[in-house]
Amino acid sequence: MGKSYCREAISIDIHTLSVQIPAVEWPYNAATPPLYQTSAYTYHSVDEVDRLLSGDGRGYTYSRGGNPTCDALAYVLAELERAEAAVIAASGMGAILAGILALSPTAAPVIVAREIYGGTPGLVRQVLQPLGYTLYWLNTHNEAEAKATLQAHPGVLVVESISNPLGRVSPLDTLIAMAHQMGSHVLVDNTFATPYHAQPLRFGADLVAHSVTKYIGGHSDLIAGALVGSKELTQRAAQILNVMGITPDPFAAWLALRGARTLALRMERASQNALSLSTALSGHFALDRVYYPGLSSHPDHEVAQRLLERGYGAIVGLRLHGGRRAVERFVQSLKLVPFLPSLGDVMTTVSQPVVASHRELTEAEQRAVEIDDSVVRVSVGIENVQDLIEDFQQALESANSR
Repeated sequence: MGKSYCREAISIDIHTLSVQIPAVEWPYNAATPPLYQTSAYTYHSVDEVDRLLSGDGRGYTYSRGGNPTCDALAYVLAELERAEAAVIAASGMGAILAGILALSPTAAPVIVAREIYGGTPGLVRQVLQPLGYTLYWLNTHNEAEAKATLQAHPGVLVVESISNPLGRVSPLDTLIAMAHQMGSHVLVDNTFATPYHAQPLRFGADLVAHSVTKYIGGHSDLIAGALVGSKELTQRAAQILNVMGITPDPFAAWLALRGARTLALRMERASQNALSLSTALSGHFALDRVYYPGLSSHPDHEVAQRLLERGYGAIVGLRLHGGRRAVERFVQSLKLVPFLPSLGDVMTTVSQPVVASHRELTEAEQRAVEIDDSVVRVSVGIENVQDLIEDFQQALESANSR
């Protein structure tokens, strides 16, 4: 766990890099990474186990503290993020918790970007505040406001590369530099962008978190998280994950390894589909607004053009006329797209943030970032985009006609 992996051949394209088999030795010349579904490992020598548990030697003793399949996934993610090292957690929330604790082992301010997954401030409130940590909100789109907050409350800044659910893109290049200047560490949740669209370590992030459950896994069949960064910080996070018992099951890591090999291909298609869908739905009579950073109408379009690579991600936000009743009719009218309170699948799905991803926020906090019961989050998949457009158009017409 927390081992150093990053390959020197940094010119390799991500489409090639993502399908490469981890450069580690497997027994019996396996063509793909084997699944080491074991809780422990046998030895014939007490001294050998003693050396391993003392950190003097290479090997595994107990899968909570290390597993070859989990390490193979860590290797792949470190390669994709161009990082020194990575460590795998039992979930994305476990990764964020370990990341905050690794960056600030003692109580400190946790400065959270206004537009962020609702579970992140929920984690701070429910777990970290009782330990003495304090939560502060940060407007990442107002330089003067951001500077004042960071200056007054240096600690750990947590921000997303592409925000959940309206696709806000913070100016990470200037924001991270400002945070460091003001004495804060920075943890970037890169779940929505994935390494295909952004590699926040390039902008100076201290750690990058992923909900591997989403696009890296890509098939709604696993729960896992990851942290990538320097060898020192990921080793510190690995110790926290081990002691707290929030390390992943090897089978989840194996599924994520399988998914990661098609990450670039899936994100390329899903991103193209998202741009086409958001363009087609813009101006629809049933919609008040379409949110997608690839649209010139999006407030962060210029920032997204500057910071994101190879497209703008696969999340589209829709604001429907008619509020929750219209949303309910819309969801029930969709024929190809299911309601799923998650995202990142190969199939397109929809969710409503106020009842799922952002229910832990107060109504005032939701309103501050333009989230209410009229907003739908669309996780665009890899289907034929014309099929998606026709399904969304007919569902929107049905939602608005009753």
